[in-house]
This record gives sequence, structure tokens and C-alpha cells, in this order.
Amino acid sequence: MSSPLTNFQKQHLARLAGRAYNLQAAIARGAGKVFEPDAERWRHDQVAAACGKLGLRCCSQLDYKRVEAHFLELLGEHGRAFQAQVQAETEPRRQAEAVLVRECERAGLPLQYAEKICQRQFRCSLFDAGEKQIWSLVYTVRNRARKKRGVKGVKGVNV
Repeated sequence: MSSPLTNFQKQHLARLAGRAYNLQAAIARGAGKVFEPDAERWRHDQVAAACGKLGLRCCSQLDYKRVEAHFLELLGEHGRAFQAQVQAETEPRRQAEAVLVRECERAGLPLQYAEKICQRQFRCSLFDAGEKQIWSLVYTVRNRARKKRGVKGVKGVNV
């Protein structure tokens, strides 16, 4: 499971939402329409449209870039929105890569160690490995480091 958003991330998204709300309300007024929802209700509705969650407090790291992309799109910042959407699609893999780097560092091993395992097990480079393959490498590195230290792992407990 992905961790919750940080306060800074929630503040950033709330600021984007506020700017988008003001813009959408101005567009509606300019067209002679009444913009009915209040800012908070509108933000909750937009977060739900972006990621299916009830609000920013319910969002996780996997939702962050998707919600950011949605608000940037509403602001008309299409280039930044596209970039955020691409990052949202690759977020699970990027998180797996970050954990792999951390496990290699924790074990005192270079990342090339995981690269060699990847080539041997999956017949591809680390760059070409999929998310599931990277997670497999995380557990391989973790287990080999544990074995090297002589610590027996307990099922479901990370050492």
C-alpha cells in the first residue's frame, strides 16, 4: 500500500484546486452562468473525478500526480498536465525502483548487483524490467543480505 500524501503535497494540490476553482468560476460568470458549488465541495468533486477518492486526505502517493494533472488541465496548463500524467502512470515503478536502491544501500551493495541478478533471472536490463520484476529484485536483495548477516527472517516481518 502506498503512503498518504504529505502536508506539503496536500497544500500544493489545494492551492492548485483554488486557482482552478477561481478560473472555472470566472469562465462561468463570463458566459453569464451561475457557478454553484462552493470551493470545498467543488475540490472534493474534482479529486473524485481525478482518482476516485473522496478528498485529499484519502489520497495516497499513487494518486498525487494524477490529481495534480487534473487540476493543471483545468488551469489550461496542458504541457505540465501531460507531464504529471506520465509521471502518474509510472509512479508504481518509480516507487519500486526507490525501494530497490534503498535495499541495495542498506545491504552495502552497488546497484549493479541488482542489475546482474535482473539479467540472470529475467534476461533483461534493470532499465527494461517491469514493476513486478523490480519488486522481485527488492526481495531477492533483501533476503540475500539477511542471509549474509545470518539473520533468520520471520514471515511478514522485515529485518
